[in-house]
Amino acid sequence: MCGIVGVVNIDKAQTTRVSRHDVHAMMHVQQHRGPDDAGACGFSFQNRRSYSVAKPLDLDLALSIDGIIGFNRLSIKDLSMAGHQPMTALDGHVILAFNGEIYNDAELRRYLEGNGHTFVGTSDTEVVLNSFLEFGFDEMLRRLNGMFVIVIVDLRVNKVFIARDRVGIKPLYYTFYKGRLAFASELKSIIQLSDFDRELDMDAFNARLVFSRPSNKVLLSGVELLEPGQAAAISLGGHARFWQYYDIDDYEREEEKYKSVDEALEEAEAVLRGAAARQMVSDVKVGCQLSGGIDSTIVSYFANKMEGNRLNDGVSIVDDAGALGEEHYIDHVGNRLGLDVHKFKLDPDYFLQNYERMIWHNDAPVYMPYFVCFLKLAERAKDHVTVLLSGEGADELAGGYSRFAAGVYQPFISRLGIHASNLTSYDSYAEYAVKSDRTFTHLLSSDWQTPDDLIREQVERFNSFSGSNLTRHLKFEMTQRLPEGLLRQDKMTMASSIENRVPLLDNEVVDFAMKLPEDMLLRFAAHSPVKLSGNPFEWVTGKYLFKELCARKFGHDFAYRKKEVMVLDQRSMLASPGFRNRFYDSIYPRMKNRGLLDAERILNWYETITDINDNTVISMWRAISLEIWCQLFLDQ
Repeated sequence: MCGIVGVVNIDKAQTTRVSRHDVHAMMHVQQHRGPDDAGACGFSFQNRRSYSVAKPLDLDLALSIDGIIGFNRLSIKDLSMAGHQPMTALDGHVILAFNGEIYNDAELRRYLEGNGHTFVGTSDTEVVLNSFLEFGFDEMLRRLNGMFVIVIVDLRVNKVFIARDRVGIKPLYYTFYKGRLAFASELKSIIQLSDFDRELDMDAFNARLVFSRPSNKVLLSGVELLEPGQAAAISLGGHARFWQYYDIDDYEREEEKYKSVDEALEEAEAVLRGAAARQMVSDVKVGCQLSGGIDSTIVSYFANKMEGNRLNDGVSIVDDAGALGEEHYIDHVGNRLGLDVHKFKLDPDYFLQNYERMIWHNDAPVYMPYFVCFLKLAERAKDHVTVLLSGEGADELAGGYSRFAAGVYQPFISRLGIHASNLTSYDSYAEYAVKSDRTFTHLLSSDWQTPDDLIREQVERFNSFSGSNLTRHLKFEMTQRLPEGLLRQDKMTMASSIENRVPLLDNEVVDFAMKLPEDMLLRFAAHSPVKLSGNPFEWVTGKYLFKELCARKFGHDFAYRKKEVMVLDQRSMLASPGFRNRFYDSIYPRMKNRGLLDAERILNWYETITDINDNTVISMWRAISLEIWCQLFLDQ
């Protein structure tokens, strides 16, 4: 796991040199992504030459330099200098910067060696480089199973290639400005560019208020986040071609594939065992984020059953009451698998001491306080492991949230003559799935993209997918909401130089889940172990096949218990004396001067924080977080 930065002159008329000091600053601010090694490579399109150095400041000023790529390395596979980056080939005509892990690198390496390619070390970086030389960019991407951002400069054709993994586990921000292309693994690196104009994107600002997870919208105007499964080729001269090398809408359900649940479970076990085997490969110690929930339990189980390089460590966040991480379930899993479980308590002061740091590392406002749990978890886990497995992605992939059930069974419930206002008050399933919150609209003091515009945009995206309501909803969540959760995992763990892996989003697991018959994902109560209650959202078992697999390993009551949500008392956090001082000293005055939000309304809310309802607390929380982001990324 690493960090990539780069600045390239792509306008032939550009006469200003790429600043070595800017690239140095870009690398320095994201050094936490790769503290083990660093490197830089300058290159010239005209001379078709590249110059590898230890750091950008080492580049000779007399050289004709059209671009510089910088790299911070966290060593995971092949800890030697054979994995040093940027990596070059063909006498420096091809330059590679690669952030992530390739899980089918052994298979690819055997194929490449059979075709005459030679390797110096054992890193998957070499596999990526030789795969590009063998297959070309697009075909290489189609063959990779992993999480990654890839940047390749090919001086043979004077092009820059960039790509992001299928589901968006690793991030890459980019911008075209003043005749240049600049890119980085973290947004905070972009603002280190001395000639970059920092302006707020108001459409993204409004989206942050209306939606909890606003897809790939970036708050800095002119900066984009490369989309999941997207690639681009940028030519000298400024022409850029973007395309989707992977499209989740290509999947179709195979409703008649399995004769029984047992047959589907047998394949599920094989797929999950394979994913665990691939993602346990590491030259440093691997642990698992153990929450006691279904997803992290499944990941831990299969990683623990490997021969040889097996999982032995779990890390968990708990509070004094043991409620945050369902501690009794954590203990149950840890004891069953013989794991050494490291538990860390989240004390209230940690939030106050790390709130701004959390937003800074996240590169975006923190819309829920539980981000602090991931920050603390990674910080303490670093004493024990360098890689963490997590169960992220299973809910979006396999229908684990109650909101999936609402639309799918709404017609069935209506036919039974059962009235449920929380299911029937929506004009369409798409509007329900988008889950906007119009309580935020009164905070907007701008006439940019309105909430209705934003909602319509998301509904159109939902309706563009093929399949049933459920399948379209899953595809929508995978592309529009999951990437934000993956960014949270990436940023909060990389803040402490921890690599986060997500085995349940392995290529083969996604392929398997996206082709499953729908009743293997969501099952109505008549066909599942869940008993009918007064809440229609509980009439459906979501993520059914995963729960059934877990039930057969850890017991029915463990797998089919009511889903517990991590809850932190955000009201008391905001009302604490330390935060109160910060609010009156710097948050409210600067929010008022900025003039983007109704600061007086937010002040009134804050002064009556013990009396306002929970939705208003959330509104206030998002507004405060946006203001602090503006202070960190625009003002300083």
